[in-house]
Amino acid sequence: MIENIVKKALNSITSKSITHNDLNSQSSDNFNLIDSFFSYWLGTGGGFAKYTKSYGENPLVYMIVKKIAFSSASIKRVMYNEEGEEIENSKILDLLKSPNEDDDEIEFREKINELLLLTGNVFIRIIKGEGGFGVELEILMTQKLSIKVSEKTNLIINYQYTLPNGRVVPYETDEILHIKTSNVVNIDGIGIKYGLSPLQSAWIVVRSSMEKLKADASIFKSRGIIGLLTTDSDTPMLEPERERLQDTFDKTAGGSENYNKINVTASRVRYLQTGMSPTDLKLLEGILASLRLLCGVFGMPSQLFNDNETSTFNNIETAKKTAYTDVYIPLANKVDKELSRWLSMQLGIDEKIEVDLTSIEEIKASTNEIAQGLNNAQTNVSTKIMENMTKDEVRDLVRLEGLPTGGNELAGQSNASVTIGSNEN
Repeated sequence: MIENIVKKALNSITSKSITHNDLNSQSSDNFNLIDSFFSYWLGTGGGFAKYTKSYGENPLVYMIVKKIAFSSASIKRVMYNEEGEEIENSKILDLLKSPNEDDDEIEFREKINELLLLTGNVFIRIIKGEGGFGVELEILMTQKLSIKVSEKTNLIINYQYTLPNGRVVPYETDEILHIKTSNVVNIDGIGIKYGLSPLQSAWIVVRSSMEKLKADASIFKSRGIIGLLTTDSDTPMLEPERERLQDTFDKTAGGSENYNKINVTASRVRYLQTGMSPTDLKLLEGILASLRLLCGVFGMPSQLFNDNETSTFNNIETAKKTAYTDVYIPLANKVDKELSRWLSMQLGIDEKIEVDLTSIEEIKASTNEIAQGLNNAQTNVSTKIMENMTKDEVRDLVRLEGLPTGGNELAGQSNASVTIGSNEN
């Protein structure tokens, strides 16, 4: 049965009577069904479901993606107009603060990040009210969406989205913002229109870690008692004697005060251990190896996820800074750039979203270290560094407000010196 369906589908694709993704074709409905079938198995459209499913089933995937998505979404944003001036009354920021009736700004951004990290794609739909009044933003689930393109031009015709009730609705291209990752892997057919999921390259690690976690659960589930105490003779122990020995053993061996102690008995008995074997322990160590690999895929330091073998106070602090500079902020910048461009076009304005670096404590700590380092450096060294910094950059190091008249002039070009460690205005 399945073989016949596949043969019919292949015959339909190679038949000249059907134009690929041509909505004017009489067989377009049939082709959409076939296209959806093959898109699923090619890893596009519905094929992304395995990546989002792993988010709910694999704790390693969940805790890495969740931490990145929430941390990046929680960074404070500031808005600038087309002249580069910071503005408070921003139409884009007001929309993002309440994008729809279900999400606030952080939840909205977090969903965007989750889908981008899991599938390499996120689709956002703008919903305008009657007469253009009232605007809402809706995040479409990547695993429920298929891109339809023209065979002749390879341009996108529309987006086909499957609603929770199973009905498929088309959305026009001007309704949708598609943010995606770089994709130099899936370049054949419709796949080139999608971003690359980071989990695609790491899928073997995701599956391997799931098996290790299942084995871990199985070991503890079936472990039960950790040993057997038996008489070291050929004479069987009678029931009353066994119960007396069990009662005595429970009293002398039970309780936290007896942890790691060895009791001596006058009876001739033998102990048989039934705990974990060295093979079991090696299996559990593999979970940590999977965590490190998945952290590497997402660019995250594994120390932030209880990898205590290489953790110290100093490198935990360094790991936090690395997470911001290498992961959270770049992700925020990518999403903000696309949202700024698209929403400015949709709302007929020109505004730009940027990360407020001064709100990030880990970055502040880094600039304080730089300031302290300049203070401790030789005078000629710190002077040389300052010659290549603007006045505002120098003042920012010591947490001073920018100059009212602008501080873009290099500090070394001014007769007025700026003392790095000073708090004077």
